[in-house]
Amino acid sequence: MRRGGAAAVDHGLNYAAIGATARPDVLPFPPSGFHSAEYRHRIGSGARRFDLAGRALMTWGALRSAGFRVEDVHAEPATHSPRGAGPLFLEDGTPWITPGMTASLTATEPGGAGGPVKVVSVIDEPGRIGYVFGSMTGSAECAERLLLVEHDDEDAVQVVLRSMWEAPTSRLNRLARAADARQRKVDERIVRALHPSNAS
Repeated sequence: MRRGGAAAVDHGLNYAAIGATARPDVLPFPPSGFHSAEYRHRIGSGARRFDLAGRALMTWGALRSAGFRVEDVHAEPATHSPRGAGPLFLEDGTPWITPGMTASLTATEPGGAGGPVKVVSVIDEPGRIGYVFGSMTGSAECAERLLLVEHDDEDAVQVVLRSMWEAPTSRLNRLARAADARQRKVDERIVRALHPSNAS
């Protein structure tokens, strides 16, 4: 049985409000200097769809399908997870996302920012699985995202993405709006990436 979530100690994240996207109140009350948004996308129904989507999500599948290369993946040498201690792997050796894991993201689609990221926490509960990850020093952005797959009481399976990102400091409103639009477009692409129509 899945139980609760686990969190990682911060080392190297480039923002202070660590874990803020795990709380719904980040939407009306984002940290000072940040914008926030949430997207939901239904990807089907049933336990099998939830299981397949959860496995894909927890092995970086949403980001890969949204046009990111995920490289240099490293797990904490000793971490606690609801599924056990230490690095976790699927049957084929694919690493399962755990708290403290780091990776390097490279955008292959227009508008996406890349750089090093770290998993802040993992959610692993009945009907909910996902993780929070944030940008690290050296990243092209200053942002945090919650990515979650939910299986609700009506049997629907949805992907949820809640994000916060540093508001553009440009004095030109047009440039600031363009930067926000790029961020939202990337988030929309990520939240739709696990839909069965995108499966290879």
